[in-house]
Amino acid sequence: MISIIKKSASKNLYVQFYIDSKCIQRSTKLKDTPKNRKFIESKIIPSLELKIARGEFNQKQNITHNFKFFATQYLISKDSLKTYDQLSNSVNNRILPIFGDKEIDTIKRYEIKEFAIERLKTATPKTVRNILNIIVAIIDIAIDYEVTSVNVARNIPLPKHTKKEFEPFSQEEVNLILSKADGWFKTFLAISFFTGARTGEVLALNWNDINLEDGTISITKSLRNGIIDKPKTKTSIRDIPIFTPLVSYLKEHRKVSRTISLFVNPHTGMMFYKSAKLTPYWKSLLEECNLKYRILYSSRHTFISTMLKNSNFSMLDIAQIVGHSNTEMIVRNYAKFIKGEHLKMDRDLNIFTDKTTDSRLIIC
Repeated sequence: MISIIKKSASKNLYVQFYIDSKCIQRSTKLKDTPKNRKFIESKIIPSLELKIARGEFNQKQNITHNFKFFATQYLISKDSLKTYDQLSNSVNNRILPIFGDKEIDTIKRYEIKEFAIERLKTATPKTVRNILNIIVAIIDIAIDYEVTSVNVARNIPLPKHTKKEFEPFSQEEVNLILSKADGWFKTFLAISFFTGARTGEVLALNWNDINLEDGTISITKSLRNGIIDKPKTKTSIRDIPIFTPLVSYLKEHRKVSRTISLFVNPHTGMMFYKSAKLTPYWKSLLEECNLKYRILYSSRHTFISTMLKNSNFSMLDIAQIVGHSNTEMIVRNYAKFIKGEHLKMDRDLNIFTDKTTDSRLIIC
């Protein structure tokens, strides 16, 4: 008889049966829901009964305990994700060189902790936590295979992540950068500074996205690892205004552009593989301007922090332009850049009338 059980330490349902008086349990990898229980009863159990009748479970099954095997299974399960390349890099270049040849059920918790401590020497706690989460997921797969029963990587303590402060460029620095830049890179930077669009969004633009008559740019895609795909979130799909200073940059670039894409790699004649390929151009330009290095993404920070100081725009306006779903992130990350702006208010304003007055505010 085959029964459905749920182990207390697992989120998934198991099937349990006996072969030659030996109890065998197999994970279904399905969560405990009425729908999944019905599926197990109608599909999985009949299939198992057929295998038992054929004697397939009387043969000793050879399941590898090698960590690399389960890491491979993990990457296969993530193949369709946009972050696959990033996950694959972490697995192949960070995790497998340390744990790849080990038997997964012999890895000790202290080994995971020592690995994390070593990684913290060159990476942030947030990055190390992301790597540990991958190891946790890999060991969870081994638990489903019943190769091990305890996930020794779970709940490894790490220092609290301190978010790195970003420094926007000043108005003078932006003007200097744009004056020193030239060609396609000048236009790229102008769009970045005057729209706050993400680097991948700007690289994915083509001329069909630019409407100079309506004064809008349509952000509907983003470039990641050589692939043009949808932006990171639904709210990232948006139309943004073309401010007047940007118009001249776009018109000049249109005169020399020979492709439907706004930007192509001058060395290959094809689109850039990823935004990191722009780093050499960016570093060289900042050196020429004698400016402290800040990442290219700082153009977005600069746009947002500058817009916050402009009384013509509300936080909601800014959030919609840069592709945030609400103003929460704007307040959390950028409010410090408008500290003291309230002291610039008109002192002649009488807040208890709908008109300004030349007289001083009367306090009763």
